[in-house]
Amino acid sequence: MKPNVGMVYPVCAPVSAYTAGTSITYSAGSVVSEARSASISWERSDGEFYGDDVLLDTDNGVTGYTIEFEPAGLTDTIRKTLLGETQASSEYSITDAPAPYVGFGYIRVMRELSSGSPITTYEGWWYYRVQFSVTSEETRTKEKNLEWRTPTLSGKGTGVQLTSGSSAMTFAVHETFSSFSGAQTWLKSKAGIT
Repeated sequence: MKPNVGMVYPVCAPVSAYTAGTSITYSAGSVVSEARSASISWERSDGEFYGDDVLLDTDNGVTGYTIEFEPAGLTDTIRKTLLGETQASSEYSITDAPAPYVGFGYIRVMRELSSGSPITTYEGWWYYRVQFSVTSEETRTKEKNLEWRTPTLSGKGTGVQLTSGSSAMTFAVHETFSSFSGAQTWLKSKAGIT
């Protein structure tokens, strides 16, 4: 794995239909904001099978994941898409309704040395089904030393069963490109951004 030196172009698309064993479809996607950071924690089963006092087999398959995503900011429209806020006229309400499921992706900028020269590649990442929330937001007065505050979104990701007759769950997909434009085109196609 190459070192990660950047993150750009976070996008999302609301899940419009999903039935296990078929493809997942999305409504038109959009760019979320400029990216600051994303941290993924993969959750795995931890099944160990013993016999004769020794470990005979293990199961460490992925069961889900969490994303901590920090955008540079969120517009009202993106909050509505990601968090499920409702809109009436120009007002947005936070209600007790669960947040919608969305597809979510971004581009990781990677760099490595090859024959003494830096080579930059771009990894497009797409997470099929995530439900985001904002668990805390902080607002403070402006002081002598300005502190920039942005929201952090917490996402819970679930797998999708994309093939009929298969019990395999797919959580995410990624592809490496030699150019940013290649990764961006791939990600736009996943999110339905024209």
